[in-house]
Amino acid sequence: TVMDRNTLRTVITFINEKRIHLISDEIYAATVFSHPSFISIAEIIEHDTDIECDRNLVHIVYSLSKVMGFPGFRVGIIYSYNDTVVDCTRK
Repeated sequence: TVMDRNTLRTVITFINEKRIHLISDEIYAATVFSHPSFISIAEIIEHDTDIECDRNLVHIVYSLSKVMGFPGFRVGIIYSYNDTVVDCTRK
């Protein structure tokens, strides 16, 4: 399932109020969705400037093997606005 823009905005507001981290699983982002269409949490953070967001709390995970049909090709990607999280994943 995918979340619509309003739900994602609510999630961002919630994580900021509670000061908790969000890991957005966007592994199937490139899969075709007719309705609702896919919206990345990064798009909300970058373009919806009317809501406050601590970017250090947002992390996105993605994988090439599922979407591109490469079974056994274990390539994972983490995109984070938090330098500490990125540094840990490099190890």
